[in-house]
Amino acid sequence: MKILKILLAIILLVIIGVAAYAFYIKSSLTPSYSGEVSLKGLSSSSEVYFTKHGIPHIYGQSDEDAYRSLGYIHAMERLWQMDLLRHVGSGRLSELFGTDMVEADKFLRTMGLSQYAAASAKEYMIRNHESLPLVKAYIDGINAYISNNPKPLEYTLLSLEPEPFEVQNVFEILTYMSFSFSNAHITDPVLTELSNKLDTTYLQDLSIYHYEGESTLKPFDARYSLQAKQTAAILNNLKVPEFIGSNSWVLSGSRTETGEVILTNDPHIAFSQPSVWYESHLISPKNEYYGYHVPGAPFPLLMHSERQATGLTMFENDDMDFYVEEIHPEDSTMYRHDGEWKKIKLQEETISVKGSDPVSFVIRYTLHGPVVSDILQEEPLDEVVSMYWVTTNQPNYMIEAVYGMLTAENINEVEQAASQIHGPGLNIMYGDKDGNVAWWAAGKLIKRRDEQTSKTFYDGSTGLDDANAFYGFTKNPHAINPPWGYVHSANNQPDTVDGVLYSGYYLPDDRGERIVEILSEDSIKTVDEIKTMLMDDKSMMHEAVKGIMLHAIKDTERSQLLRALIQWEGTFDRDDFRPLIFQRWLNEILKAAQKDEIGDELWPVYKRTHTYKVAAENLIKKENSKWWDNDTTEVVETRADIIRQAFESTIADLSRYWGDDFTKWKWGDAHALEHKHAMGDVIGFFNVGSFPVSGGNEVLNNMGYTYDETMKQIIRFGPSTRRIVDFSDVRNNSWSILPTGQSGNYFSPYYSDQAEMYANGEFRKMNMNNEQIRQSKNKLTLKPAN
Repeated sequence: MKILKILLAIILLVIIGVAAYAFYIKSSLTPSYSGEVSLKGLSSSSEVYFTKHGIPHIYGQSDEDAYRSLGYIHAMERLWQMDLLRHVGSGRLSELFGTDMVEADKFLRTMGLSQYAAASAKEYMIRNHESLPLVKAYIDGINAYISNNPKPLEYTLLSLEPEPFEVQNVFEILTYMSFSFSNAHITDPVLTELSNKLDTTYLQDLSIYHYEGESTLKPFDARYSLQAKQTAAILNNLKVPEFIGSNSWVLSGSRTETGEVILTNDPHIAFSQPSVWYESHLISPKNEYYGYHVPGAPFPLLMHSERQATGLTMFENDDMDFYVEEIHPEDSTMYRHDGEWKKIKLQEETISVKGSDPVSFVIRYTLHGPVVSDILQEEPLDEVVSMYWVTTNQPNYMIEAVYGMLTAENINEVEQAASQIHGPGLNIMYGDKDGNVAWWAAGKLIKRRDEQTSKTFYDGSTGLDDANAFYGFTKNPHAINPPWGYVHSANNQPDTVDGVLYSGYYLPDDRGERIVEILSEDSIKTVDEIKTMLMDDKSMMHEAVKGIMLHAIKDTERSQLLRALIQWEGTFDRDDFRPLIFQRWLNEILKAAQKDEIGDELWPVYKRTHTYKVAAENLIKKENSKWWDNDTTEVVETRADIIRQAFESTIADLSRYWGDDFTKWKWGDAHALEHKHAMGDVIGFFNVGSFPVSGGNEVLNNMGYTYDETMKQIIRFGPSTRRIVDFSDVRNNSWSILPTGQSGNYFSPYYSDQAEMYANGEFRKMNMNNEQIRQSKNKLTLKPAN
């Protein structure tokens, strides 16, 4: 009995000790949203009011004080995320995660992100732009937090200490963002291999630009898909969100109930925890705005004030080209260009690896850019392929451009600031209090001999397709105060400019068509109707192909199911069973039609490209396409054969997994959203969710996904915010939502407090009412340290 009492006492002490330690950890790592903190460098005290959902409203006595305070708050809430982003942008993930990330770091450095960021930071500081003191103040605020506060839990678990931040880190974060917009590094190798192995009618049936041109490649190495495959694998493992696409529309006063402009924007970005945006409201003597920041960057990419509002979508222009170089047959250090043999340049890189020895490797360069074929590990190409990217070959004025749009006093100044953006390609969406609405496609556009050949590899030896000339900004697609009363963008292809249709990786026009359809239904819109529009989940793809698909199964014995599908209007509601059938059926049709020609290895990579989405509707509409015949069978299949077979296999597969009663199936059961943390595969409690959600591929509520082996959809990306700015009452009637919450700190009450609201399609106010803000109970005063 005595021994038992001793054991119980020991167990009790252990429990108390663990509980006390957990309490200590939580209390010490939970961000402080009230009280007083000394902050070195402030000229006067800053007041930070945290309103509901943890939105900081920062009142600084000078611009520098406001940005120093913002840097401190960003570090308090998102330090781990900021640190992770700069390590991606500099190709230093191995310093955080060890040997598993060495190949990713080689890839990122070969792409040139870190070298370009370092050069851009140096040039920016030499220019001594008026924004530089604010950038430095912001970084000082970050470093003050790092020096004087406990680090987030991730650092403890990984046994790491964060380094101080520098100006270069801001450029690393923005350069990674630019790279994540690009689709060429996956699409071009895929289309090059397809163009080499299939006759031209196959790609023409998909309505993809590809015509044999003077310097379009003849068959070289039939393994270009390896480049795309390994690139896709590395991107999947980067642990940070990719920027994918977006919706935006800006209505002039002629289209709104109040007669004032309404701007709407929901950039589509890969889901993660924390989510990509951090909202804040800055007030200083010279400026006031409400902004969406990428943590680690001082100026917001999305913003509004009483004067104006801006939003972003991805332009999707083609700003990256690949070249097969001709290597000297007797000297592998030389390559031919425009009739001359030139020397390949070498650059040695060393990667520091956590828990292991440093890894050194060499990057080779031609005049086109880095030799990207060198990073292939599984089966290196016989050919030498180099890459030209507009972003890393032009001076970087991104910070000046964003600052210029932030401080602009009229539409002309916003346009001038947008013209400074060279890459990535962005659609700048704009509205203001004076009733102006506008859209500018920003980015340097290459003057090409033939826009229709840019998605396959060029012959680098000729010099005929080098990126030597660019269009001026006035030739970029744009619309300012159009007579129809609105501008919109959904990553769809802009119309021609002076007869030129710019090449790009544009997404299907489904979302763009739906925006126009809704705005055409009623010329006058309210904020509540805009909220409903943001959550709209009607598929225009379904509208386009349902007749063909349903006609092919008109004789099915599943009459009850057929009637239900005929009655369906193509909306992707989470409680409906029909989206589950349609989307799986569509996937099976495309797989049955195309996989035999494309091949098992290339198929999953092809499905990641925008080409896969664009081609779907075009292919289904072409009854006599060669794609319909299955090369692996002895019979000649028709379109109707493939559609019927795909339908039967779809119903059989769904029945095995979800049961025989299709009326009990639900789209939301298979279509659930989980927000994954960078360490979430190992430490699951960092993740948020999952939540059954409505929406689907290429509807306005755009929830992009892939299938897993359990017949469920793995949602990869979607609206990173849903945002409405109403100029009839900017301070009190502008609305937003984030996918999870403001804070990246696991112990914060704002870590995931918006997640369920987001899944349910709810909104919250973006409050700029200073009287209401100052009534908040959570007030943090940042005082000068001296």
